[in-house]
Amino acid sequence: MLRIFLRALNAPTFILIMTVGVAIQTSLFRSTPLDILQPDVLLLGVLWCSLRRRFFEGGVITLVLGEIAEVHTSAPRGLFLSTYMAIYLSTRGLHRFVALPFISSLVLLAMSASLVWKLLYLTFLGSFGLGQYQWRHALTGLAPGAAVEGLAAYWIFQFFEWFDIATYKDEKARRSMEEQVQLTEEGL
Repeated sequence: MLRIFLRALNAPTFILIMTVGVAIQTSLFRSTPLDILQPDVLLLGVLWCSLRRRFFEGGVITLVLGEIAEVHTSAPRGLFLSTYMAIYLSTRGLHRFVALPFISSLVLLAMSASLVWKLLYLTFLGSFGLGQYQWRHALTGLAPGAAVEGLAAYWIFQFFEWFDIATYKDEKARRSMEEQVQLTEEGL
């Protein structure tokens, strides 16, 4: 019964963790020299949802994370929703064809997604007629931002994996527990 309860609380708790991450991120990296080194915690959450959640659940969580980003920024309405959903869908498509077995491959994916996200951000701003003032700042922070995103992804993805195992959301942990219950019922 506890496992079912913990699995049900996984998604709301994940969203709460992401909200706390945004609060920490926006308060620590507020000053001008540190804003280039700010990791995007929500982007890492979107990547995790695209890799480890079912399509509908991950999509809904991505939309909620996009809305959290919309609330914490003065960017045009719908910008973060659109870019995060584009990253979510493209990562799900990529994951169907490419195996990502190691944490280093997830870090490389996070770095690539950071680059793609910033380019999508500039493309969307350009389509609104607002990109001419943002491209220089975005291109200056492109490489350092991707490096910081990869560094943060190493620890945050390990935390997400631990969180999924602790709440029985991880498929391997759930299968292992079901096998243990089945062996206990059989008397082995």
